[in-house]
Amino acid sequence: MRYIALALAGLGAGVEAYAIVCERRMQRQRRPGVSYWAATLRRDGGWQRTDLFTPEGLVEQRRAARSGMIGAGLWGLALVAWLVANLT
Repeated sequence: MRYIALALAGLGAGVEAYAIVCERRMQRQRRPGVSYWAATLRRDGGWQRTDLFTPEGLVEQRRAARSGMIGAGLWGLALVAWLVANLT
């Protein structure tokens, strides 16, 4: 069971790395004149804002969000598997 937890954690780390790559690609697709601050560090996070990102950037934004959530879920499963392995 510990190996399953390790595999899930490793897979989660890989998916999170992919999410970071997608987020960086998204940032390259900002509209002209839009700074990193204006696009990202805002209450809504720039989520689905066509005035901030090009259509390609919004696709990357969705990929980054999806990958981030999948990675977090895998880490949660890894934690549960690790707890089960160590408590039994």
